[in-house]
Amino acid sequence: MRALLVLLFVPTLALAQAGGPPFIPVNMMTVAATPVSNTVNAVGALIAEDSVVLRPEIDGRIDRLLFKEGQPVKKGTLLVVLDSAEQRARVAAAEADLKLAQSRYRRSEELVAQNFISRQALDEARANLDILRARLQQEQVALDKTSIRAPFAGVVGLRQVSPGAYVGKGDDLVRLDALGTLKLEVPVPETALPLVRIGLPITLTVDALPGQSFSGTVHAIDPVVDPVSRNVRVRARIANPAGTLKPGMFARATADLGGRTHAILLPEQVVVPKPDGSHVFLAIDGKAELRRVVLGKREPGRVEIVSGVAAGDTVVLDGQIKLRPGVPVVTLEQAAQMMKNMPAGKR
Repeated sequence: MRALLVLLFVPTLALAQAGGPPFIPVNMMTVAATPVSNTVNAVGALIAEDSVVLRPEIDGRIDRLLFKEGQPVKKGTLLVVLDSAEQRARVAAAEADLKLAQSRYRRSEELVAQNFISRQALDEARANLDILRARLQQEQVALDKTSIRAPFAGVVGLRQVSPGAYVGKGDDLVRLDALGTLKLEVPVPETALPLVRIGLPITLTVDALPGQSFSGTVHAIDPVVDPVSRNVRVRARIANPAGTLKPGMFARATADLGGRTHAILLPEQVVVPKPDGSHVFLAIDGKAELRRVVLGKREPGRVEIVSGVAAGDTVVLDGQIKLRPGVPVVTLEQAAQMMKNMPAGKR
């Protein structure tokens, strides 16, 4: 970046010229576009593609645990079996009642055909049959709930119970995480949003595995911008076939957005915060002008100016606290020369 940085120090004061306005000496620089790699960096924690804590839907005593902690399992694998003796008895009773109701219904049909009973009696027998069918189905569903299976392929965590323990509906049994693919959710500045797209490749590094990098792609973008941080949540998927990465690991993601190759980067101290936004002081025709700007990404000591300042503008680097819009300004070099040319008696 080409910049006019005047390092000569002159006491900051108003220099009066005969019949002229006061001048305030300040450090200035000429703005130039800087070559940049248009990348976005973000940090976040890895999360499993799918994650669930298995819990029973009915009360019961644990009969068997059919998994080992840390064991990978397939979808549908039987993991926990609750004692089902009582529930099997309920199913058997419901089946017997249904069988009896079916027999009574068939007998009612015969009696109606012979005009020994009314149609209403047949309708009542049919309704009773339907009720008992529903009851059998309900008892069978409850019996099925004594067997707890893996809802997806994943790795079983540490169990929270032991065989023989009595558990209530909703008690934690064990955690199951799908680790073949992990997700990373990171905040991205809204200024970069036009260049972020589904399928955008990212590169990932984690502190726990120094020297290694991993690849992923963006698969979801939150449609809402956070009104406080002005960031958008972006979620990426990272292939993890070897299970090297673990949920919860701290990760750093980098994505090349393409697009721009140059940007306006200025020292952070040029920014003047105001209630209505960020501003900078420009020197235009020898006078200070306060201009509102839109900030972009930051890097150590510098901030990107997305709009409000262009290449070739002259920006005031420091001394902004003394400035007001319209006040004449000069560089420190100019101020020193003016004092040098000033008669000795007027210095």
